[in-house]
Amino acid sequence: MMIEPLPSTWPSTRTALQAYAQALTAFPRAGAPHDARWGHVAMQLVLEGLRSAPTPLDDGTTLESELDLHLHRIVITAGDDTIIFDLGDQPTPEEVGRAIADLVAAHGTTLDVDASRYAVTDIPPYDPAAAAAFLANAKNVFMAMEFVNERLEGEIAGPHLWPHGFDNATEWYSDKLVPLGDGEASAQIAFGWYPGADGSYVYVNPWPYEDAFGDIALADDVTWNLEGWQGAKLDVPTGGIEAKDAAELAIAIHEGAGPSLRA
Repeated sequence: MMIEPLPSTWPSTRTALQAYAQALTAFPRAGAPHDARWGHVAMQLVLEGLRSAPTPLDDGTTLESELDLHLHRIVITAGDDTIIFDLGDQPTPEEVGRAIADLVAAHGTTLDVDASRYAVTDIPPYDPAAAAAFLANAKNVFMAMEFVNERLEGEIAGPHLWPHGFDNATEWYSDKLVPLGDGEASAQIAFGWYPGADGSYVYVNPWPYEDAFGDIALADDVTWNLEGWQGAKLDVPTGGIEAKDAAELAIAIHEGAGPSLRA
């Protein structure tokens, strides 16, 4: 299983998909059962693409939304009602969001939705081939994440896709609480794949970061990113990388940083 570089048309396709993902997840954010780890705002990988969390409606039906990257469409359902947008027609996220809002209202539900999450009125070109390449990579990444998760003990969230960063990630949470702002948060390690516009990379973020983590023995092509975010970074080169290399990086960080984060 490989994680391959994405095609030259990926940047505009990524912008489009991220905007659609923000629109689709605006409604679970407002109405789905709250998850303490914010899983209700994430998207799950399914055979066809990405699916937002189900949102119960007041008439007993459920709102479900999917980015179908096989047939290249957005599919929204509630009860017997279905709305489909062809991504080749470049619908705007605003059009998609308004259609969902109308569907929710037709099912007798009022949600306090942040409409700014689907306020985009212009969308760049969407390339089906680029979306398909992303999906193929995401499936391999998710399998690597599940492989790692099966070897961990403790609370795990993911794998899933975060719409705000459009990165695929899985998170391990420790019982150890550390100060954060005016409260506390669990020490944690996030293992993810960021399919950026300027290239993609695998990351593993042990938090809170300690200087001693820099001494963990890692492959030669792994670097530590310490600006903006702190964690190990493995760039996806022109020839791609084996998904097992990503899994091995995550396991190495868990073995090297885990004891400190559990203490």
